[in-house]
Amino acid sequence: MAHLKPGDRIRCCIKDFFIVSPYQEYDEILTFEIVAVNGYGYYLYVPDYIMIKDALVFNEYKCKNLNINHKFYNQYFTHIPEKFVYQIRSILDGMTCTKCKEFFWMAESNQENGSLICWACRDNRYRG
Repeated sequence: MAHLKPGDRIRCCIKDFFIVSPYQEYDEILTFEIVAVNGYGYYLYVPDYIMIKDALVFNEYKCKNLNINHKFYNQYFTHIPEKFVYQIRSILDGMTCTKCKEFFWMAESNQENGSLICWACRDNRYRG
């Protein structure tokens, strides 16, 4: 599967208000935005108009630990394993600066860990 990152949108299968494997029986397919990635899968933003039973509200502390954009503070999230991705809907072409959280179109990683630190943050140590 493609290397997905925050901002990418995926489609997932829903059964009885839970995200399930695409190989199981399901009721509908919905689109979610990935807000964070870890070694076990993806954290998905769950909008207010979608009911997912295991969705949790993340406070500012949890969002900072997962490096989630501040616009998602106190919103609902759920975590899924990579194998629960039914379809990739869209992939952002660019990256978000890990310090200031600004998105840069067509940007590529400039750090050894695969992240991006924009020129403004690299040039000004007090920014971000």
